[in-house]
Amino acid sequence: MDYQKSYVLMWVGIIAGFILAAVGGALAIKWLAAMGALILLAGILQTFLFFRCPHCGKLWDTRGGVPHYCPECGEYIW
Repeated sequence: MDYQKSYVLMWVGIIAGFILAAVGGALAIKWLAAMGALILLAGILQTFLFFRCPHCGKLWDTRGGVPHYCPECGEYIW
């Protein structure tokens, strides 16, 4: 998986997981809340595995989006 797909998947996992966990918690459906928590955690975990520089392999900070240049090695990304 490349870094762009990883970034999108992170946000999809966080948003979908949070919504499912909130709905499951509000309706007292434990399995739905647990599934939402698992999806949220999976979205975050895959980010630690795949949101990296394709040149040097360093993990990027997710708060700034996908960078144009790697903050570690300085290589052009796009």
